[in-house]
Amino acid sequence: MEILRDSALYAPTFDKKLSRMSDRNFDNPNFPTKHLLKDTDLFLAEARAIGLEVAGLEGVREIISMAIDRALSDADYSALFNAVNPPTEES
Repeated sequence: MEILRDSALYAPTFDKKLSRMSDRNFDNPNFPTKHLLKDTDLFLAEARAIGLEVAGLEGVREIISMAIDRALSDADYSALFNAVNPPTEES
């Protein structure tokens, strides 16, 4: 996060989600993962319809689907962290 904070990619939302990711506590979502998947699918459909390149977003969709497959559908969307960095017995 220290590197990201100094970059053009930083958004304050990242810090708001940092404790959720560090604690791996995705309860009481302000935006569930399943809604992120729905919105991503809607965007992909429209983007394809007008001929936009969607390969990058398709990769993001794959990560969202991985989270859904890990029973994180109703969890906060910050649970995507568990899809790209699955918990170990130590975490």
